[in-house]
Amino acid sequence: MGGRAFLATLGPGLFPRIPLPVYNALKNRLLPRLQALYRRAIVPREAPEKLTFGDLDILVTGPRPSNLTSGQTDVPHTILRDVLGAQCYVRHDSRNRTVNFAVPIQPGEWEALNLGKEEEEIRQAAGGQDVFYQVDVNTCVDEAEHERTAFFHGYGDLGMIMCVVARNADPALVLGKKGLRLSLPPQPRFELSQSLDDITKFMGWSMETWKAGFRTNREAFEWVGSSRFFNPQGFRTHGEGIPKVSKQRIQSMYTEFVQWVAEKAANTPLETQHNNHAMTVEERQLTFREHALVYFNKKQDYEAMVHKQSERARLKKVFNSSTVRQWTCLDQDWKALKLVMDAVRKELDGDAGILKLYDELGTSGVKRFVLEVQKQQLSLASTTMN
Repeated sequence: MGGRAFLATLGPGLFPRIPLPVYNALKNRLLPRLQALYRRAIVPREAPEKLTFGDLDILVTGPRPSNLTSGQTDVPHTILRDVLGAQCYVRHDSRNRTVNFAVPIQPGEWEALNLGKEEEEIRQAAGGQDVFYQVDVNTCVDEAEHERTAFFHGYGDLGMIMCVVARNADPALVLGKKGLRLSLPPQPRFELSQSLDDITKFMGWSMETWKAGFRTNREAFEWVGSSRFFNPQGFRTHGEGIPKVSKQRIQSMYTEFVQWVAEKAANTPLETQHNNHAMTVEERQLTFREHALVYFNKKQDYEAMVHKQSERARLKKVFNSSTVRQWTCLDQDWKALKLVMDAVRKELDGDAGILKLYDELGTSGVKRFVLEVQKQQLSLASTTMN
C-alpha cells in the first residue's frame, strides 16, 4: 500500500490503491516528463494479473546536462517535485536513492476512466481531505544498474522468486540488482557476475521470453521454473538464505508461486527430477557452488580471496594490539605501541614476513622479535636524548 512514506507528514488513509486504468493513465502522464530530464526513465514491468497498485515506481539514470546547473550531479528534488506536480516529497539517507513524492489526485480525475464512483468513495473515506498518489523515483548510478534494477523489479514478485530459486540451489548464492554473488561469512560477499545475459544463461532462463512478457502469473512461474537448478520436490520457502515474506505479501504473487510449486512437486515423479539423488543436499550445494565459480571464471579469484582472508585471520591471532601491548607492557601508550608494531612490519617486510616467522618459530618467536624491536627503539631513543 502506498503512503507509508508519508505517515509522519500527511497522515494515514490518504493514499488509496490505484486501479489499473488510473495507474496506466498516471504512468503515461508522468513518465514522459521524467524522460525529458533523464536519458533513461522507465517503469518496471507490472505483474501480469495485478489490478490495483500501491504506488508508481519510476527508475531513472543519466540526468540530461541541460537540466543541471554548475556542480550538480543529479536533478534537484525540488525540480522533480514541480515536474511531477507533487505537493511534497520524502528523501532518505544516501544509501537509499529512492525519493517518494505525494502527487494530488485532482477532483474528478477518475471520472474520465469511468471510475468516478470509486474516487468519490476514497474521498469520503479520507474525510474530505486531499488524497494522493505515491510516486517513487529511484535514481540508479549508471545504465548497468538501471538495467539490473528494472529486471529484478519487473513483473511484481518475480525478482524475489528468482532470488529464492537461486537460494534453493545454494543458500550462499545471492541474486539481486547487484548481480550474482556468493555470501559465505566470515568471507566478504564475492561477486560472480553483474551481467544479466551471463546470469540468466547460467540459471537457464531465457531473456527473450522475459522480454516478450507474461500474460499470466503462471506463465511467469513456468519461466522461472525452467531453470535447470529448480527442483519443486525439494523446494524451500523458508529457512537458511530464504527471505522472509512480509505481512503485506501474504496474499501476493509470491504466495501463488509457493502454491504452484506444491502442485508441481505433487505432479512430478521423482525419477524425472534432474538432481542427483545419490548426493546429499550439502554435496549438491557444494557441487553447484563449484560449477558457478568455474562457469563465471572466478574460481582462482575466489580461492585467492579465501586464502587472503585466512592469512589475515591467522595474523590477527598472533599479532594484534592487545597481544603486543601485553608483551611490551606498554599499557595505554598507544602511540608507542603503534611505533613498535609498525617497526616489526617494516623489519619483516610486512604481514607475510610476520606469518613466515610465526610458521618457523611459533608465537614465542614472534614475541622475542617484538621485544627485540622494542629494545632497539628504547636504545635509539636513549641515544637521541643523550
